[in-house]
Amino acid sequence: MSTEATAVKKLIEQQSFGVLSTTSVAVEGFPFGSVTPYSLTESYHPLIFISNLAQHTKNIINDNRVSLIILENLQDGSEDPQKHGRASILGRATPLETTGAENEAKYQRYFQRFPESEGYQNTHGFQLYEITPVRIRFIGGFGKIFWLEPEQLTA
Repeated sequence: MSTEATAVKKLIEQQSFGVLSTTSVAVEGFPFGSVTPYSLTESYHPLIFISNLAQHTKNIINDNRVSLIILENLQDGSEDPQKHGRASILGRATPLETTGAENEAKYQRYFQRFPESEGYQNTHGFQLYEITPVRIRFIGGFGKIFWLEPEQLTA
């Protein structure tokens, strides 16, 4: 596995939330960002659990192209976020049914990471969405910048 893929995997495995950006239907054509927790499939596809009442869900239904940016925690006392790693996962968000062994496993994987969210399943139309990456942009600080193809994470 490449050092680039290792850096991306390490970052996205260590964090638990990111900023999900969708294309707004309320303010047509503009990006809309919101914080969302995520877990990962075995193929490193982000899983997000969102309500059908949420603005970003309405945006995804209209245009499923999304970006999920994941930022490294600023725990070293540094005030400069430019020195820390971040990954932007560009992909397509697809709703997952609750049936079928593969989908059930993805729901369980998400609920293991966020047990409190399991109760949301019966309220406000929460559903799991899988973001299938198209490309990943990683910045690991000054001079550590690259694009990564999704298949490189599972190679």
